[in-house]
This record gives sequence, structure tokens and C-alpha cells, in this order.
Amino acid sequence: MIRGLIHSLFMALPQKERLRIARWRFQKMRETFYRETRLDVAAKGLRNRETLLERLNTLEKRHRSRQWLTWPVFQAVAKRMVAGDDFATALRPFVPSQEHTLLDIAGTSTREDAAVRGLELAEMAAHAEGVLASTTSLEMAYPAFLIVYLYMFCMLFGGEIFPAVADTKPVDQWLPMGQTLYAIDTFCYQYWWLSGAIVAGLVSLYFWTLKRWTGHFRNRVDAMPLMWRNRRDLRAALLIVSLAGLFDSNLVLRAALDRFAKTADPWLRWHVDRMSRRLTQRPDEPMRALDTGIFSEMVIDTIADAAGCDQFVQAIKTLGRHSLDRVVATVRRNARITHYVLLGFAVMLFFVLGIGSYVATGAASFDSSPTTSAAIN
Repeated sequence: MIRGLIHSLFMALPQKERLRIARWRFQKMRETFYRETRLDVAAKGLRNRETLLERLNTLEKRHRSRQWLTWPVFQAVAKRMVAGDDFATALRPFVPSQEHTLLDIAGTSTREDAAVRGLELAEMAAHAEGVLASTTSLEMAYPAFLIVYLYMFCMLFGGEIFPAVADTKPVDQWLPMGQTLYAIDTFCYQYWWLSGAIVAGLVSLYFWTLKRWTGHFRNRVDAMPLMWRNRRDLRAALLIVSLAGLFDSNLVLRAALDRFAKTADPWLRWHVDRMSRRLTQRPDEPMRALDTGIFSEMVIDTIADAAGCDQFVQAIKTLGRHSLDRVVATVRRNARITHYVLLGFAVMLFFVLGIGSYVATGAASFDSSPTTSAAIN
């Protein structure tokens, strides 16, 4: 009943809005879509356009009959394929750029198992993206809860406790630490809306910087145990996998980098452009070209050792087979480190502001007792 009501409201929306919601829902289940399509490709050889269209139409009818909100995506992809687009191009508006790249590489490869391998890599990429999202949420959850609790604690002192103490002893007679905490807690109480706007702005800024912030300072931030490092490791693994696929298609490193530059976001394009410039300066040192800060030291060492034995391409292919599996474990390990860093920061704030407010209140109240007694006498 609830699903039917939601679907009725969904159908009342304009087509553009329906497609936007369908794309959001499809993002949640694209890993399953890749897996089921891969199994069909492996079992039936569904690499031709007609059979893929048949499968998309089947999925559209199935999801529409069950009143799932994802059916407009399958309908749109099928229409684009009928219009002449290949599978990867038709799917491009509905999947992340790195997954589209993997599917596009598979579609242009001449290897017999390229389609299966491309869908498998896209499935692994979607899984790694999901792991990254979940671990980032988990690493932020408890520190964020502690900071929100601390802010409410400061509002309590700034709105109720400190004003009551200030009635018995003026703030200018408090200890310097107490005056500082009074100013902080009062600000938290009076300007909570400004604090909320700043936090929302910082969260939005973080997501904006993931694909747009570039430069050498960003490289240093990516290497720190913060939220950006997990994203860098995932994108680096996807780049290695894509390079391996392009090398399987007999492309050289220069051609592969040129292909990436066409569809890369600003962050990845900055690294790819640096790789291209370094390759132009030293065409005989491909390992040096890749050392722009996007890859971890372990990956760079592996490539350097292989390049020294004239096995650069083979090293990339070997790394590409296991990069996504390895990055999932790396993301989880880095998430624990980031969690403890953020937790330590939150605990430090709690001791300084939370415990400090208690101490300041006690000190002001204790100091005000003799003054009050003298005034009564």
C-alpha cells in the first residue's frame, strides 16, 4: 500500500524529476545490476545489442510491475541504445565516470571475455564505492555525535548556567580561562544558527573538494589520515584497473592518458596532465610519470621495480587484477585511523570546553561566596 502510494506520487512528477529520482535509486542497486548482467553475459554471450536491449526491456517491465522507482533508468538506457549509442555510452548519465570508463574500455576491447571482465570490474568498483561511503559514515558518526553533544552542552552553560553565576559575580572578575569559556558558550547559545550554517558549509565544501580541489597542497592533504585519503586510494585503484584494460587493448601509456583526460574530473585531470607532461620530458621513464601523488608508496615501489626490469606494462596489468580487492581492505584500515584522529580531536574539545566549563563555573561560584557574605554583613 505504501509502495503504491509512493509510486503514484512518483508518477505525478514531471518526467525530468522522475528520471532524477530513478537515477538516485539506481545508484543504490547498480552493483546488483552489474552482477546480474555479468552472469547473463557469461552464460549466454549477451554482447550483441539486441540481447542487451531485450534484457533492459525485461528489467523495465519487472521494476515497473513491482512499482520500483528505478524503471525509468532502464527505459532511458534502452531508448539511447535504440538511437545508436553503445551500452557504455547509453549508461553514462546514470553511473559514476570511473565505472563508465571501465565499461567503455570493455566495449572497445577485442578480447572475448572483455565484456564479462568489464562488468566484473564495474561491479567491484561499485562495491568499493559503497564500502568507502559506509566506512566514511562510520568513521564520522561517533565523533560527530560527540561534537553535537558538546555543542548542546555549551549552549546549556551559555544560556542557563553562566548567566546565573554572572548574577552573583560579574564576568570581568572571573579568571581569564572562565571569561574565555563564557564568551565561547555564550556565542554557541546566541548564534547556534550561524554555527549550523558553518557546519553545513564545511560539509558541502568537503564534497565539493573531492573532485574539484587540485594542486600540490591537495596532494599533501590526500596523504594525511583524513577523509580525502580513502577517496584518493579508491580513484588510484580505478585508474590502475583502467590502465590495465587499455594496455590489454594494445594502447600505449600516452594514448591511455589522452583518453583519460577527455572524461576525467578536475582532480583526476590534474594528475593525468602532470603524468603527460612528465612523460613528454622523460618518455623512457614511465614510472616517474605516474608518480604524481595519486598512488601510494607501495604501488609506486612495485611499478618502479618492474620498470627497472623492463616490465612496466606487465606490472600495471598485475596490479590491475587485484587493485580493487586490495583497496577495500586499505579503505577499512585507513577508516579506523581517521576515526581515532577525529575521535581524539572531539575528546580534546570535550575536555577543554566541557570539563573547562564545569571548572570555570565552580571557580566563579567559589570566588563569589566571600564577596556575597561580605555584602550581607
